[in-house]
Amino acid sequence: MANLDVPATAGAALERSHLEKLYYFALRKTGSRHEAEDLAQEIAVQALASLAGGSRPADFDRWLWAVARNRYARWAKERRRRSADVHDERVLSAQTDDSPSAEASLVRAGEIAALRRELALLTAEYRDIVVAYYFAGERIADIAARLGVPEGTVKRRLHDCRKTIREGIEMARETGVRSFKAEQVDFSKSGANGRDGSPWSLINRLIPKNILLAAYRNPMTLEELSLELGVAMPYMEEEVRLLTEGTLLREVAKGRYETDFIILDKDTRLAIFRKLEETGRTFAPLLIELLDAAIEDVQRAIGQRFERGFLLWTLIPLAVDSIAAETHRGGGVPDYHAYTLRPHGGRWEIVGYEKCDLPYNLFIGHNGSGEGRGIMFHYKLGLPGLWDRAGELNHFETRVLADAIRAGAAQENLSRVEAGVIRNLIERGFLADHPERIIPNFPVFRREHREALRSYKEHPAYIRLLDIMNGLYRDVHHLIGQGCPARLAEQLKYVSGAQLYDMRMICLRHALAEGHIAEPEQPERSTIAMYLDLDLKME
Repeated sequence: MANLDVPATAGAALERSHLEKLYYFALRKTGSRHEAEDLAQEIAVQALASLAGGSRPADFDRWLWAVARNRYARWAKERRRRSADVHDERVLSAQTDDSPSAEASLVRAGEIAALRRELALLTAEYRDIVVAYYFAGERIADIAARLGVPEGTVKRRLHDCRKTIREGIEMARETGVRSFKAEQVDFSKSGANGRDGSPWSLINRLIPKNILLAAYRNPMTLEELSLELGVAMPYMEEEVRLLTEGTLLREVAKGRYETDFIILDKDTRLAIFRKLEETGRTFAPLLIELLDAAIEDVQRAIGQRFERGFLLWTLIPLAVDSIAAETHRGGGVPDYHAYTLRPHGGRWEIVGYEKCDLPYNLFIGHNGSGEGRGIMFHYKLGLPGLWDRAGELNHFETRVLADAIRAGAAQENLSRVEAGVIRNLIERGFLADHPERIIPNFPVFRREHREALRSYKEHPAYIRLLDIMNGLYRDVHHLIGQGCPARLAEQLKYVSGAQLYDMRMICLRHALAEGHIAEPEQPERSTIAMYLDLDLKME
């Protein structure tokens, strides 16, 4: 954002955060960085002049936004006047007679469009009355009886609506840039979804995404959101209600809403990417050194049939997760039990990411299915052709497989249903095609295996890796904190900690480049980066 030159006197009341919010407000209204800088400066100067003249608002934020809206209304009216002057000159120079002109028809169409726009911005309590009276032809007495309010209330609201519509048309309100240029935002979530599929069910469309982006830097009213996105009030009311009930938006003052989680902007994402790559140049080779020290013990524990290269696809992200989790504990990053309880039984935290053209995809997901009998984990690899590989097991398939492995069951001892599950897993590539035994094509870890490998946390390489990861966490925390709204500061630890898991991809790419691992010949049947963990409870 460009620096705004504002008077120093009485300026203590206007902090940098206010100036930034005024700039983003102006940018949404104008769609032009140059005009936004001018408008934001005009608002700031007017506010400072009022303060210097003796104004002492009881609620400074509410007062400041009233100044901003009033100043924008005058700015828009003046802009419309200038545009009309130019238009009139052109019309006069081209007019040859007094017959109805195309220009006059356009003006009439513009008036109708403005009227429809103002009607679309009415809130529900006013809109219902206007529609009933003017469009459905209901009498005032009938409207009052149906709504259970006095006739005088209906008359007053109709009067207020006429006044509001007239003022709105005179203001020449304009829709925001998002009304024709919708932006994209990605999300990552940790924890358990709600029974209704939230938060994903609430944010998988462009309208809620752009509401959350628009309301991130400063609170917005329903009317402002409607104008910003070019969405009529009836639809905006429902969208905002759903996002607020879903704890993704919050109402901070009467009728003003703001996004209630951190969204990383493009510049911050690029800065984090550069820091990850810089850290990875030391971290990744050291991680391979640690895993090579442990690989023979791992092979003995889970069976010698898996080669080093195959195992590294799983051990690399697993080791990164272990180091990141320990860094979380040391830095006070909340774990699952400290995640926020959400509606419909959900318990999750979320981060937003503005669309950004990074040099390559860093994302690797970590999905799990199952329960206390065993959990099948599946790393979703953001590498070409390797996102799904052989696919994922559902809860029932995981239970059947875990029970069969734990019991050492031969295929001939399985029930008809269990045998059908095992046959399907063989066909998909999860199990070796053996006539009698059940042989997994992925590592299976038991409690005793995890305990035996825990000693490697005392290895010098592990201790050094942990130290590097702690440094990365501090750097990322600082980078995100620079652009994080003060109201969301308590989420900084979680969001900073979530970025550490991108080291999975940094290390896998290093291993590929150095020849430690190779892409599978048949990706659609590959079980790389998958493992079954027995006796581990799924949160």
